[in-house]
Amino acid sequence: MLNISVVIPTYKRLSKLQLCLETILTCAPLPSEIIIHIDYGDQETEFFLEKNQYPLVRWITSNSTQGPGGGRNKLIKEAKFPLIASFDDDSWPLSKDYFKFAADIFDKYPQAAVISAQEIRADIPPKSSDNTIRETSCFQNCASLLRRDAFLQTLGYTPLRYAYGIEEADIALQILDHGWQIIEVPFLHVYHDTQLEHHKSVAINSAHISNIALLAYLRYPSSSALPLGLMQVLNRVRYAAKVGRWNGIVQGLWRIPIIIWQYRHERKPVSLETLRLSRQIASRKK
Repeated sequence: MLNISVVIPTYKRLSKLQLCLETILTCAPLPSEIIIHIDYGDQETEFFLEKNQYPLVRWITSNSTQGPGGGRNKLIKEAKFPLIASFDDDSWPLSKDYFKFAADIFDKYPQAAVISAQEIRADIPPKSSDNTIRETSCFQNCASLLRRDAFLQTLGYTPLRYAYGIEEADIALQILDHGWQIIEVPFLHVYHDTQLEHHKSVAINSAHISNIALLAYLRYPSSSALPLGLMQVLNRVRYAAKVGRWNGIVQGLWRIPIIIWQYRHERKPVSLETLRLSRQIASRKK
């Protein structure tokens, strides 16, 4: 076994979670533990785990809604090992030696706080066969690994029920602000069993818009950077309109002042140099 903790937040998706766990448990070598956060209001998952008694698996619960980000905060604090492999309850590694490769890469890149693996979905083929490891500006929680000590230097995820638009982007900025790197490893493949149909819902569409504004308020360093946040909000609205997700646009814009007021005490901006670095790294990939 490797000194890796697998963390998985979940909420009432037993069939997907079962496939996720059974696939991870076929890997060799295995991680040292698998920790699951069961969000508030989900009794059926705890009953399922008690009944099946998967090896290496333990779980924690919450008495209030945490969302995936709040769940990950608890999971990473609970983890016993220095490397964290992050999955959703509907994602899993595509190679049995996934954890061994990841541990080796962390050894070779001591300044890397996060490894961004390549997400594979049924509707999206793998990217080019270029296996070059390069710096990147963000990552996806469903297909990533991170150093626990680097994550604990951040403020953690904002515990929103629908965290689209802020979740990984917020942690990525904080990671870069502490002098760490995020690296993209295209030959580490994670399958994500979704076609993102849920993104069409009013709740998620509106949250994605308001969360982008919240990220700008919480992390962008000065008034000079706030126009960038406004532009990003408008770009998200434009995208939602382009793909026909009209329901939720007005609600998302209306929620912006409300959610900023709600989290007004959480503002801790990164440096202007960090914001510039993040955008420079992102521009290299285009």
